[in-house]
Amino acid sequence: MNKRELVTPMVEQIEAAIDAGDQAEAKRLLGLMVGDWTRNKDYSINWITSLLSFIGRRMGNDAVEEALRDFGERYLRARRGGGAEPRKMVEYVARAMKANGASVELDEDDQRWELRFRCGSGGTLIDEGAYAPPRDYLVFTAKGPLTYGEESIPVYCAHCPVNNEIQPIEWDGVPASIVYPQTEPGGICTHHIYKDPSLIPASVYERIGKRPPEA
Repeated sequence: MNKRELVTPMVEQIEAAIDAGDQAEAKRLLGLMVGDWTRNKDYSINWITSLLSFIGRRMGNDAVEEALRDFGERYLRARRGGGAEPRKMVEYVARAMKANGASVELDEDDQRWELRFRCGSGGTLIDEGAYAPPRDYLVFTAKGPLTYGEESIPVYCAHCPVNNEIQPIEWDGVPASIVYPQTEPGGICTHHIYKDPSLIPASVYERIGKRPPEA
């Protein structure tokens, strides 16, 4: 790798190769950029999960929820507060998951959209065995809102009930998206987004300890 390639932003290098009509070089540089992005993504995901695991083991599950809620209030509420139009939320989820390295399958019926994908963050950690030694990240094993009422949930995936469902319900009365997270290696994550929030089943609210809206 020469000095220019080392210090020049990759986007600028790719644009220069395209402008020069060098398709092979543009593809080569794109591959390098994707590799750099993937390494940085994996670094950040493991950093987040290690910190959440430390908080959970040192201070308990409630402290993890407090940390996730703090992020929701400081960052997400300004972007999701007020209730996003359902179609816009579908676009948001699809774009976010594609940016996370997923290939998204999208189905639609009269009531809702369903998005299915191999998750490039929480799902990747499960696939890699990151919740077993040597990384040994934390798994919540107490049934409750953070586990969707199930037996367990990996600590990284706990942001889904908190930031996608619990907080949006508290802010706007309805979840931003309804998540059925990956549970086993090789599995998929599924999101449901209802066109009419009044059609959301009561069980969606109850599994995270919320009461459904009055009819």
